[in-house]
Amino acid sequence: MLTTPEFLRAYETMRLIREFEESFLRLHGEAKAPAVGHSSVWQEAVPTGVSLNLRPDDLVFTTHRGHGDLIAKGAPVEGMFAELLARQGGLCRAKGGTMHIADVSHGVLGANGVVGAGMPIAAGVALSMKKQGRDAVVVAYVGDGAIANGETHETLNMASLWRLPLIIVRTDNQYAESTTARGYLGIPDVVRYVESYGVYAEAVDGNVVDAVAAAAGRCIDRTRSGMGPSFLQCSTFRKHGHNTGDVGAYRTPAEVEAWGQRDPLILARAAAVGRGVTDAELDAIDARVTARIAKAIEWALAQPDPPIEWALEDLYADPATLAAFGGTVR
Repeated sequence: MLTTPEFLRAYETMRLIREFEESFLRLHGEAKAPAVGHSSVWQEAVPTGVSLNLRPDDLVFTTHRGHGDLIAKGAPVEGMFAELLARQGGLCRAKGGTMHIADVSHGVLGANGVVGAGMPIAAGVALSMKKQGRDAVVVAYVGDGAIANGETHETLNMASLWRLPLIIVRTDNQYAESTTARGYLGIPDVVRYVESYGVYAEAVDGNVVDAVAAAAGRCIDRTRSGMGPSFLQCSTFRKHGHNTGDVGAYRTPAEVEAWGQRDPLILARAAAVGRGVTDAELDAIDARVTARIAKAIEWALAQPDPPIEWALEDLYADPATLAAFGGTVR
C-alpha cells in the first residue's frame, strides 16, 4: 500500500498528465500544435502507478498515446510541449512530434505510431539487459488493440522462451480505435490468453492508482528477480476520441458518462481525503501543477522554429555522406 506521501506524489503526477493533455488539446485547437495527437485523459493512473515502481535505470517504450507515460517516468513537460509545438527546445529537436517522442535521459527510448511495434523492440532491449547482467527491467506500454497483432505473439513467445526482463503493460481503454474487444478477440480473457505463452499475467482496475501500483510492483519485482516476463492488463477508458480528429461517435453518451464517474483523479482525490488529506492541500497541488504547465507552455512558445539545416542532421552515420549534402555530424 502506498504511504500518504507516495499517494500525494501519485496524485500530483496524474494531475500533471491531465493538465498537459488538456493543454495539448487546446493548443492543437488553436493551430499551435501542428500534428494530430492522441489524448490519454482518464488513463493517468496506469503510467503513474507503474512508474512508482521503476528505477531511473529502468527503460520504457510507449505508443502513439504516450504523453502520460513519458511524464510519469520524469520527462520534462517544457521539452515535451516544445516538441509538440515543433520548436527548437523540443526533446527530439522537433523531429519526433507527438507519436515518436523520446527522452533517453529519463529512460524513455521512444514512442511508436505503429500499433504493437514497440513490443519486439522492447524485447530486444530486454535481451540486451540480460546479456549485460544488469537487473534493469524494460516496460513496453501497448494499447488494447495490439493484443491481436502478430508481433504480440512473437514477443510473448520469445520473452517467455528467453525469460526476458520485460513487463508489458496493456492500457485497455475499451476501443482499438473504434472497435471493441468482441470485434477482434477470440479469447476475451486476456490474462488467460497471455498465460498460455508461459508469461505471468495480472489484471487490475486501471483507474485506481494504488491498485495499479501494487500490481505493477508485483510484476516488476518478480521480473527484476529473474523470474521472466510479466504482463499487466489495466482496464480504463479514454475521455476523447481516438485522436484529435475523432469525436468518438461510436461510443454512447451513457458509456462515456459512466466511465467519467470513475475518473482516476476523482477517485484519487476521494481516496486522499479518506486518508486525512484536506481539500486545501489537494487544491494547493492542483494550483502548483496549473502554474507549472502555464510556465512550460510560455517557455515552449518562446522557442524559435528549428532552422532548415536541422533537416539534414541526425540522419547519416557516415560523415562523408552527410558532408555531401552540406550537413555536419552533431
